[in-house]
Amino acid sequence: INMSMQGGQYLDQAGNRVRRWMWPNLLPEPQVPLSPIFISLNHYVGVRILAQDKIFVSFLAMGRQAKLNMGTKVQVSTDSQLPPPARLGEDELLLLAFRVKILQLFDRMRGCLTFPSSEQWNKMQPPMYLISQAVKILELCVTADISDELVNSIKAIVNA
Repeated sequence: INMSMQGGQYLDQAGNRVRRWMWPNLLPEPQVPLSPIFISLNHYVGVRILAQDKIFVSFLAMGRQAKLNMGTKVQVSTDSQLPPPARLGEDELLLLAFRVKILQLFDRMRGCLTFPSSEQWNKMQPPMYLISQAVKILELCVTADISDELVNSIKAIVNA
């Protein structure tokens, strides 16, 4: 679960986005209310997201439950604006590209271990979350103030 002043997203264990939302009080036009999100982290810990100020973490032990409200209402005044997203530098973009490449290699190794006698693992595509991360990195390269040579290097890393 990743939340910010603007909204949040919920990812599964593989890193695939399950759900994404914006907090209704930050949008000028009327919005459909946030439908509740219930997540069981394990047998003893759960998370319920009902609204920005109603985010409950519950703990279960010895037949008893403790609930904590971790939410708070964030109001953005009309005078202030949200800070612009930070621009990534050359080093950060390269690190992100190498991270995606390493995760792709791990996925390929998992395929080799799962199907050791098959030649099909060579033809398998990486998971969708890795493909979308590679696309996002390439989009960030377009908006960043970096050289064409570095952009081509990053393309080669994530597409190899």
